[in-house]
Amino acid sequence: MVGMVLDVNDRTFERDVVQRSYRVPVVVDFWAPWCGPCRMLGPVLEGLAHEFGGRFVLAKVNVDENPGLAGRFGVQGIPAVKAFRDGRVVDAFVGAQPEPMVRRFVERLTAVSPARAHSSAATTTSHITDPAIRLQKARQLLQQGKGCEAVSWLQGFPQGSGQGEARKLLALARLMCEGARQPATGDSNLDQLYQQAAEAARRREFSAVLYYLLAILRQNKQYRQGEAQQVVEGVFTLLGADDPLVRTYRQQLPI
Repeated sequence: MVGMVLDVNDRTFERDVVQRSYRVPVVVDFWAPWCGPCRMLGPVLEGLAHEFGGRFVLAKVNVDENPGLAGRFGVQGIPAVKAFRDGRVVDAFVGAQPEPMVRRFVERLTAVSPARAHSSAATTTSHITDPAIRLQKARQLLQQGKGCEAVSWLQGFPQGSGQGEARKLLALARLMCEGARQPATGDSNLDQLYQQAAEAARRREFSAVLYYLLAILRQNKQYRQGEAQQVVEGVFTLLGADDPLVRTYRQQLPI
């Protein structure tokens, strides 16, 4: 986990947290060696830092050794966790929270808004018209859970070879990028399943994605004007026809 987990102090905080947060989100864990809840939360945060593979950096601040930083950020109880993006605190929590809650915290932080992702990728993608290159890049990004960046490579796809594949992958990319942000349809049960599918997609848990989407399709094949069906085809396209998941779930698709 070298590079994903850092020990930070008063001298390095500006460089390793504030400045770094303009390039990648930084989660700061204010802790102390004598703190029992800190010893429970620390491994959870470190495990997520490893799992997310560089999508955020975990910075650990020992408050006993750095009381000035604790005071600067209003830390009154530990463990205290603060998320930094673009040089400022954007989210926080206090106490040893359960893993699912900490995971949602990290997912919120690492989820890229469509506007942010599209603006950063527009220059790169606008001049590349080779369909094979665009598909290859989009596939790589989807495999990494970077749906918003993949959208930029798949939107406005050149006509001709690969356009059908791009359309299916675009449905998956949009779910990964913005699925949980889309307005409710009025069916709270199906909307909840769709949100769970979106969260699973960002974690690259494609078995779970297919499980939730098939649960939707069994109840309403036209959910979101057929979006759920399109995303299923996107997962199939990404994984390939020979993947065991694809063979299993294709047989379960409602006719």
